Amino acid sequence: MADFTAAQAAVVRIERAEEGRWDLTLISDSGVKMGHGVYLFDAAHDDAEDEQAAALDFVREYGFRFERDAVQADGPDAYWAPLLPSDQQ
Repeated sequence: MADFTAAQAAVVRIERAEEGRWDLTLISDSGVKMGHGVYLFDAAHDDAEDEQAAALDFVREYGFRFERDAVQADGPDAYWAPLLPSDQQ
């Protein structure tokens, strides 16, 4: 599990690293990268729903969630969403 508190985790960043790969990063409220994951997929199935579902699975491992309607674009092929404590805690 994570070695930081819920108060420290601020956002998840979803960013295309290359075709067929999205990088997922937990970033603290002070801008420190606190966790990293990779989502690999078939390019024929590249859509926002899949990336968001993968990001939700990723942040759940750290005890967080995010609201899909809170996802914000941050340039081409990059997104972020504020984190909330998981309902399963």
